[in-house]
Amino acid sequence: MRAKLKGEQDLMKQLEKRLGKRKMLRITDNALIAGGNKVASIIEKDMFSARGQGTGKSARATSVSKPETIAGTRTVKIHWNDGSERFRIIHLNEYGHFDKAGKWVNPTSKGVIENAMRQGRETYFATVKSELAKKV
Repeated sequence: MRAKLKGEQDLMKQLEKRLGKRKMLRITDNALIAGGNKVASIIEKDMFSARGQGTGKSARATSVSKPETIAGTRTVKIHWNDGSERFRIIHLNEYGHFDKAGKWVNPTSKGVIENAMRQGRETYFATVKSELAKKV
């Protein structure tokens, strides 16, 4: 069976027609989760290496959400979920903060997550692409 395709939208329509909408969604979700797990492991590794005097709880709390549709796009989120509202501490460590005396504090782990995200961007897209190629 042949098909002439012009662009990403035509490709998606043809794949949904051949495989079905549910199967395409399942394939896409599995690829997104695999890519998200790769990036989360990069972030976790970088947080462990930059933790300084910390306990490593923030790094261990790194996890990937289930795929969800946001503004028409399937998305996974990397978050810190250990039941102790650790996201507040992570935000302070990522961007810096003022102490009680009003002095700006630059933690040793400042910018670790942003650098890991930048570093893992290509890995994420390569992983998603390879997972989609395996299944389709």
